[in-house]
Amino acid sequence: MITPEDVAFMKQARKDFIQGRTFDVTLFYTGEVEPDPITGEPLPQPEPKKRVVPSVVTEISSQVKIDKYLADGIEIQSGDIWFSIAIELIEDIYDSLKSVIYDEKTYEILSVDKKGIGSRNRAEIVGRLRR
Repeated sequence: MITPEDVAFMKQARKDFIQGRTFDVTLFYTGEVEPDPITGEPLPQPEPKKRVVPSVVTEISSQVKIDKYLADGIEIQSGDIWFSIAIELIEDIYDSLKSVIYDEKTYEILSVDKKGIGSRNRAEIVGRLRR
């Protein structure tokens, strides 16, 4: 059985483990949709908002001979990328994430999953390079 102390230990251990392994990434997300006060129709969305957060980044090697494979139900291709971000940094925008800029390249978000043992401590994002 996992105790609250175990969860606290795992959360701290993850922070220690990723220290020095993160890169800043820029997340783009949409704000809340506001209805027109007269018609009630959704108003056009303003420009996406952005937030810079630290992330562990795993580039899926383009050197691999396999063109694509499945991971968590997502078809992964050479050139795709994984971002692992502390959940507390993006809890409020989790459902509205659209794209990520890393290393001056823009990645479209394919999936966002909450991960962790005992409690959710990170979000793992799969991104595909926009061409």
